[in-house]
Amino acid sequence: MLYRFAWVLMWITFRIYFRRIDVIGLEKIDPTKPAILIANHPASFLDAMVLAVYLKRNVHFYVRGDIFRHPLVFRLLTWLHMIPIFSREHGMQQVGKNHKTFQRGKALLKRGDLLLIFPEGFSRRSKKLEPFKKGAARVALQTTFGDGGVADLNIQSIALHYSFHGIHSDLLIHVGEKMNLDRYAATYAELPAKAVNELTEEMALLFERNVIHVNDDNKTNVAEDVLVVIYNECLQKKSNFLLEARAFCKRLDAKDNIEFDLFSQRVKQYNAMLNKYNINDRALSSNPIQPVKLISNLLLTVELYLFGSIFWFIPGRMGKWIADRTVTRIDFYTSVATGVLAFLSLFWWIAFTWVAVLNEWKWLAFIFITSPIIAYVTMQWKYDFKDLTAYYNWRRLQMRQPETSNEIAALRSDLLT
Repeated sequence: MLYRFAWVLMWITFRIYFRRIDVIGLEKIDPTKPAILIANHPASFLDAMVLAVYLKRNVHFYVRGDIFRHPLVFRLLTWLHMIPIFSREHGMQQVGKNHKTFQRGKALLKRGDLLLIFPEGFSRRSKKLEPFKKGAARVALQTTFGDGGVADLNIQSIALHYSFHGIHSDLLIHVGEKMNLDRYAATYAELPAKAVNELTEEMALLFERNVIHVNDDNKTNVAEDVLVVIYNECLQKKSNFLLEARAFCKRLDAKDNIEFDLFSQRVKQYNAMLNKYNINDRALSSNPIQPVKLISNLLLTVELYLFGSIFWFIPGRMGKWIADRTVTRIDFYTSVATGVLAFLSLFWWIAFTWVAVLNEWKWLAFIFITSPIIAYVTMQWKYDFKDLTAYYNWRRLQMRQPETSNEIAALRSDLLT
């Protein structure tokens, strides 16, 4: 029950928080068979939440075990499908508890559920891949070839990509390749440790082929800036984004220090010029902004936007204020911001709706009940207005300062080649 409630609450929150949410390749996940999901981990708890919402299957996932210490917290997190897992930093005595963790994962897979594992072990913003932990391989082999094994278990790769950590960002969930474990049967029966090591290596190769990454951690920021440009180029065919993004990251990795420094300067110059003339990259992309459509949408929904801006102002500001002052790591920011926004907005919505219903204010009650939809319209209005402003600023710049506009366009073209 709590999982379903949280699912609905976060689905609504994500639709409001993110500008775009694209799920590519969902058909690759069998709707009835168990699977171990291996995904990159750029945004702390948020990664598990978005997968639980958008994969349309019950998802259970491992979470660092030190947050389960209090019995009430343990019960609540368990209801939310979280499973404690311990690393050496928690102490070797705690690591011994992982036997129960693996057994629970095995039981869930036997039941036909999805088990999410972040094999790199911890959340971080960096796009550099980290060595795989062996837990995922161990659970997979024990579940498949242990007593009462699950014969049709697959390991499914998933790539998560956020355009940045904060409200109005774009989210991409890309379901990639999968693998089965049939060829490990003989090795696991004879030498389980060898099978675990070999499977871990193969999973790492599968992962490398299916996520966006760079080999040099220092190139992460530049990569993320250019990935925004690539994403805008792929808006009409989003399935191309992963391939285009991976190809760009390979080109970026191939640059030596001098080439990278020059390229980094061009990226900074491009972003600085966009900011200077109040233009966004979307206005320059090959997917044209349609001003007539945007103006129509803005005029038709302006009243809802005004009401939504007023009604949701306080919880929105409070959520941002709390996130800004409590988060010390950027990869945690979106997780905290969405969680705080969800619960503040829920209490705000219930309070106003309850008052309106008690006082039999029928029209107000109806408006308050539908206010989550109005919140969605409000955010879309802001996005459309921003795009429309950027479109007309870009057109004005092309007419009045063609040399400057040509310079900006040339910089953008250079970033994509």
